[in-house]
Amino acid sequence: LVGEPGIGKTRTAQELATYAGLRRCQVLWGRCYEGGGAPPYWPWVQAIRQYAQEREPDQLRKDMGSTASVIAEVVTEVRDRLPGLQPPPPLESPESARFRLFDSISAFLKGASRTQPIVLVLDDLHWSDKPSLLLLEFVARELANSRLLLIGAYRDVEVNRRHPLSQTIGELTKERLFDRVLLRGVQKHDVERFIEMAA
Repeated sequence: LVGEPGIGKTRTAQELATYAGLRRCQVLWGRCYEGGGAPPYWPWVQAIRQYAQEREPDQLRKDMGSTASVIAEVVTEVRDRLPGLQPPPPLESPESARFRLFDSISAFLKGASRTQPIVLVLDDLHWSDKPSLLLLEFVARELANSRLLLIGAYRDVEVNRRHPLSQTIGELTKERLFDRVLLRGVQKHDVERFIEMAA
């Protein structure tokens, strides 16, 4: 969902979330933080935290399976809800550790969506950190044959060619992994028609 500030991206996502909830989907939210200082993967942490808090520990352990110990490294609520998790074995390179994390989060989301479809909303992506965007690219490539819908909202007026989100959009466009919904203001005749229909 793309548009200028205040055009209704978040509100549109909320309406979709309501619609999805009525159809028994699990709706998860993650919001990027403008002020700086947020840890890497912050919107993903928020969404997974919400999932963990809404499940009984036994169900959460079943849903996460072997991915729990890896995810718990970035989402401390998972460790709190599942005491006794053994830390994953250390890896030689940061790239390998990042791949393991991405694969674990992707596998968890795909597995959890088999039980109940998931709508995951990532709001304010124009403020996102680079690691979160890389994870978005990874998960988007893994969506095939899953019941997971990702919704990203961002302000197009804040995204230039050098912005990290531009690269992510380019990667997703190359592989045709998303649809862009552009929100713009309504025209005078649209307002007239709305008033006519409402009256």
